Amino acid sequence: MSCALLNLWGLPSYIDSVELLVSELVTNALQHGEGPAVGVRICADADYLHVFVRDDSPRTPAPRPLNDASEDGRGLHLVAAVVDLLDISDDGMTIHCALALPERAA
Repeated sequence: MSCALLNLWGLPSYIDSVELLVSELVTNALQHGEGPAVGVRICADADYLHVFVRDDSPRTPAPRPLNDASEDGRGLHLVAAVVDLLDISDDGMTIHCALALPERAA
């Protein structure tokens, strides 16, 4: 779905990044969130492409220390490395990340 949306908006160069963000954040929400509901919203403004993922857990997500021997625990580190903005809502239920849209700012 994100592929079609980004193509419609004329932003196909962001497909890989958005798919990675959605995949990592939804996986985290399903594994660590409380309840079956996970919401995803993708939108854009003049400067940024925004991805919001919400779950029902009031626990604030936090990156775990990196461990070369572990097979998991890298998701939030990977997300942080890809995005230009990363924010977690005060209630801990929504992660908002954004990718700068330099072609729109020009």
